[in-house]
Amino acid sequence: MTCDHYWRDGILLVESGEPDPHRDTCVVCRREHQGREELVRALPLVGGTTTGDPNWEARVWSRIARLEPPRGPRWWRLGGGLAAAFALVLMWWTLGRWEQRAETRPHIEVVAGEAAMRSTSASVGDRVRISVNPTDEVRVYRGDHLVLRCPARSTGDGCVSDARGMVAEALLAATGSYRLVVITLATADPVGRLDRDLRAIVSAGGEYQITELPVR
Repeated sequence: MTCDHYWRDGILLVESGEPDPHRDTCVVCRREHQGREELVRALPLVGGTTTGDPNWEARVWSRIARLEPPRGPRWWRLGGGLAAAFALVLMWWTLGRWEQRAETRPHIEVVAGEAAMRSTSASVGDRVRISVNPTDEVRVYRGDHLVLRCPARSTGDGCVSDARGMVAEALLAATGSYRLVVITLATADPVGRLDRDLRAIVSAGGEYQITELPVR
C-alpha cells in the first residue's frame, strides 16, 4: 500500500501544528509520520563524541587483502564464440527483465483521443484506465465521491476482466481531483465517501494504493 499524502500535504499540516484527519485513517501516512518524528529526535545526536580504535579501518582492509583469493582469468580472455554467447544470453536476460517491469500491475494510463499515454494529469473528456491483478479491486473517486467501483474479476460498467486480471476505465467528465484507489486485500463495501471508505478498508484488514489525478 502506498500513499503520497504525507510528504505532499501532511508534512505542511504537521509543521503548522494543524490536525490531519487523513493521517488518522491511513496506515502509510502514520508510518511516515512516525519515521519523521524518530529522525527529528535523532538529529541532536548527530556529530556526538564517539570512542573506539582509530586504526580499525586499516586493519579490516589488511585482513581482507590477506583473505582475498587469487584472481581467475578475466571473462574477456575467453574464446570469441563463448564470449559472444555470453553477451547474447546477457542481452536476452536484460530484455526479459525490462519486459517484466513494463508489465507490472497495477498501472495507470490516461487515454486522450485515440492515443494512450502515461501521465500525471489529464483534461476533461479523457479517460483513465487502471490495469490491476486478478484479486485487486478498483475504485475511482472525484473529490470525495465514488464514481466507479470494479470489484475483483468483475465485468461491466467500466470494468473488463482480462487474462492478467482486470482493467477499469472511467470517463473524466469534470475538472477536479480524482482519487484512484486499488485495493489489494480483503475489504468492506463502500458507502461512497472517500475518507469513510478508506477507514472501512483499514478496519477490515485491507490494504490499498491511492493515486491522485488532477483534471483540468
